Amino acid sequence: MAAVRKMCILISAGCAGVERRAARLLPTLRVQAELRTVPAAELLSLLSEAPADAVILGREDFDLAVEIAGRSYAGVLLLAGEGELESLAASCVASGLLLGTADRLEQALPQLLALCARLRSMQQRTNSLRRKLDDTRLVSRAKLLLIQRFKMSEGEAHRYLEKTAMDAGERLRDVAERIIRTYEE
Repeated sequence: MAAVRKMCILISAGCAGVERRAARLLPTLRVQAELRTVPAAELLSLLSEAPADAVILGREDFDLAVEIAGRSYAGVLLLAGEGELESLAASCVASGLLLGTADRLEQALPQLLALCARLRSMQQRTNSLRRKLDDTRLVSRAKLLLIQRFKMSEGEAHRYLEKTAMDAGERLRDVAERIIRTYEE
């Protein structure tokens, strides 16, 4: 049996009835979600305080939708009228927005949830790569200090860091931070 995913979905107050319909659809998609309807003007500040998995906005909030898509890892669904879909499609694709109608929420919501899962995975991978890059930078700074202070070669400095970490049962990053604190002027 597949696990139930827990999500936070923010809905612009301009999308009348969407919260009720989404609440009925989510259990059929095996998704537990906190649905919050908020004024569009508060969305950016709310997202900066606590990230959401998804945001649903109306056509009148297109510029805000683009901004949210560019500044967060939230999946963004823009709901427009049937007659507006064709004229908005290219802009939405270029901005990374999903486009749908409130009348066809049962089609758009699964796509939004799939996008959210992919964005969450990408965010986790990005965070992991950033941590690795930060670790590499710290180790490089510590090696440079060892080279300058003790006239070690790069290989000797690296072996010293690794051996110290292994002997102390610490992470290489922790040893590098300690060396930087000790020897950096």
